[in-house]
Amino acid sequence: MPGHDQQPRRVGTRDTPAAPLRIVLLAPATSAHTRRWAGDLAVRGHEVTVCSWHEPSSPPDGWRAASAPTGGWPLRVVRAGHWLTREVRHARPDVIHVHSLGAHGALSLLLPVQPAVPLVITPWGSELRAAERHPGRAAVARLALRHAARVVPTSREVAELVANRYRVPRSRIRALSWGVPDALLDAGSDTDALVTRARYGIPAEATVVLSVRSTSEVYRTHEILTAFTHAARVRPDLFLVVLAGHQPTHAGARRAQRGYLALLHARAEDVAGRMAIIDQPLGHAETFGLMRASDAVISVPQADQRSSSVLEAAAAGCRLLLSHIAPYQELVAEGLRADLLPEPLVGSLADVLSSTGPLDAIDRRVNRKLIEQAERGSLKVAELERLYRDVAREGAA
Repeated sequence: MPGHDQQPRRVGTRDTPAAPLRIVLLAPATSAHTRRWAGDLAVRGHEVTVCSWHEPSSPPDGWRAASAPTGGWPLRVVRAGHWLTREVRHARPDVIHVHSLGAHGALSLLLPVQPAVPLVITPWGSELRAAERHPGRAAVARLALRHAARVVPTSREVAELVANRYRVPRSRIRALSWGVPDALLDAGSDTDALVTRARYGIPAEATVVLSVRSTSEVYRTHEILTAFTHAARVRPDLFLVVLAGHQPTHAGARRAQRGYLALLHARAEDVAGRMAIIDQPLGHAETFGLMRASDAVISVPQADQRSSSVLEAAAAGCRLLLSHIAPYQELVAEGLRADLLPEPLVGSLADVLSSTGPLDAIDRRVNRKLIEQAERGSLKVAELERLYRDVAREGAA
C-alpha cells in the first residue's frame, strides 16, 4: 500500500494510462543481474531504488543506490533494520522486489510491517540448494516466501520446489526468465572474432571452448579442466578459456575463491599454451564478444535456474555443452539445440570435447530464432512491469 502521506496513484488498467512505478529492489548492487534490472526499469520511466547489503561496485545509471550501514555483528543488523525502514519510507514504493534469499532474503524480514508494500521475490537457485543443508537458511527462505505476493523464479523446476517444499500457493508463483538484453541481440556481428582471440591470447585457428560461468566449485571448473586435459591429448586444436574475474562480495567467499583459483592455476601448468585464464572482470558486451569468438560454451553446475549466460551463448551461436539437469532439459524441450552431459561429468565432457566442433549453421539459426522470439530482454522487462502493476493493484484494493 502507499504510505500514509501519499495520494492514491494509478498503477494502470486496460483503459487508463499508468503512472510510473516506484520500485525498491532489495538486492545486491554488485550483481550484474541487479544492475541490469534496475537500469531497464529506469529506462522505462520508473523510479528505482536498490537497497543493498553491500555498496555498489560502480555508480548507478539512472537509478538510486543505498547500502546498509557497516559495522560489527550484531550491531550492523540492528542498524540495518532502521536504515531499511528509513529507505522504504523515503522511496514510498509501490512494490518491493527481493532478489535472492540469502542476505537480502534475511533483510526482507526487517522491512516495516506498516505501511505494507507488496513483495515480489526472485529466489536464486543456489541459495535454495544451500538451504537444503542449513536449517537457518531454510527458515529465512520460508519466512520470506510466506510474505510474498508473487514468487518469480527463472525455471519451472525451482517453481515446483517453491510450491512443494515451501508451500507457496501456485497462484502466487510465476516463472520468468531474465532473457537476453536487446543490446546484445541487436548488436550485429561487427566485432572480428580473430581480433577478440588475439586480445586474450587465443590462437586464431584453435577450436575454442569457453567455461562461461564463474570459476568456483559450484560451476565445477576443476572438473572442466580435468575433462579438457583428457581431451587435449587427442585434440591438439583444443583451447580452453576460463573466466575468473568475478569477485564475491563476502570476505569468506573471496578467500575460498582465491584458494580454488590458486589450485586451478597450478593445474593449468599441465596444459600450458592450451588454456587462458581471464582474471580481469569483463563487462556484458565483452563477455558476449568472447562467446562469439568461441566454438563451444560449457555450463555444468549440478543445480541451476534458467541461466542468462547459457541463453546469451545460444544467441552468440556457440555449441552448448550443459549438465543434464532439469532447467537445461526445459530449454531443450522448448527447442534449444544443446548437448546434455550425464554424470559422471569428467568422462562425458571429455568424450564430447574429443570430437566437438562448431555448431552447424542450421542449429545456430534455430537457437538464435528461439532466443529472439522467446528470450528477448525487453519482453521480459515488460512482463515484469505488468506483474508489478498487478501486485500493486492487489495491494491497493
